[in-house]
Amino acid sequence: MKQGFTLAETLITIGIIGIVAAMTLPVVIAKYQEIEFATAFKKIYSELQNSIDYITLSNGITECYTYFPEGVGSYQRKTQDCEQLFSNIVEKLQLTKGRDSLRNLYADSNTVYANGGEAINRTCSYDTSIKNSQIYVTKNGMTIFLTKTYVPLSIIIDVNGEKGPNKWGYDTFYMMLTSHNEKTNRILLTDEMCSIIEKGGKLPRTILRNEKENTDFSIFWQ
Repeated sequence: MKQGFTLAETLITIGIIGIVAAMTLPVVIAKYQEIEFATAFKKIYSELQNSIDYITLSNGITECYTYFPEGVGSYQRKTQDCEQLFSNIVEKLQLTKGRDSLRNLYADSNTVYANGGEAINRTCSYDTSIKNSQIYVTKNGMTIFLTKTYVPLSIIIDVNGEKGPNKWGYDTFYMMLTSHNEKTNRILLTDEMCSIIEKGGKLPRTILRNEKENTDFSIFWQ
């Protein structure tokens, strides 16, 4: 009776295992990274929105948001309180100044579209927002871009900081300051009106709703 495996059989078995591992490992790593980025995004999103709510209530800040009034046909903005709001966000989250060179890590909108990317609204000036933003870094290395002098008023979040992949909808998310109800004066951090993703990326709303795929590209959150 044959006992055990021959050297040739062992080598073949190891080779097959190696091939299977090589095929599946990138998928496993990508999935793990996706979960890691999504978890980090939810955390910083919650911190930012909670900070905005606290600052708004504590300091009476009400006018710092982009909106789209019915019948006007173009974006409008209220910026009277933006300087104070952004300054308070920096202070509350203990953000530090980031290097200007961080702007160069991200694909411009034309490159994104040429490679199969999508946007909530292609008329939005994504590249200009990056160019005109003030760059900050969180205590745990995330990058935050604050745009307070342009339409739209945006907060761009890179949960992986300057490490890769620096891709829209993967580790980097474009969001805006908006308002749904002027009676409550609540400033909301959303991806409505303007947001951009590279091919295979997820919109902020998709992650926040715990959805697997992007199903909603409407300008306004449902």
